[in-house]
Amino acid sequence: MYMSIENLGSMFSQRSGVQQSMGNSVMNVIVGFLAQKMIGQGIGSMLSGGGGSGSGSSGINSVLSGLGGLNHDHELVRHVQQNAGIQDPEQARQYTQHGVDILNEQSNNNPQGVQSIFANFLGRGASQQEQKSGSGGTGGGLLGDILGS
Repeated sequence: MYMSIENLGSMFSQRSGVQQSMGNSVMNVIVGFLAQKMIGQGIGSMLSGGGGSGSGSSGINSVLSGLGGLNHDHELVRHVQQNAGIQDPEQARQYTQHGVDILNEQSNNNPQGVQSIFANFLGRGASQQEQKSGSGGTGGGLLGDILGS
């Protein structure tokens, strides 16, 4: 079943009671962070699940489970706080936990949908990178924009 960042943002908004725009921002930052982790670990094996499992979600689940406990000092929590414009560290931790929980649930319930989000996300980042570098821009693409690099 098709899924988008906006679908995740909507789920986040319903769960946490914030506006859709904040839900979209938080989910964008989390997916961007995890996509960067996937790049570091090899996109192909992460999207395919690495072992031909057919579900496509085991690689994404591996990245999610590798996050460990989300405290105020966790890299992802700090990243969400900085890039989603959240002032309160505890609120950033809660929002990050909500977002990770949603991704975990959806990767179990709709693995193809979550896989398509990451594939589309990474693909848009690459195509924007090409467009920017082709026009003499600075590059960075969608991942660079979201990750602040």
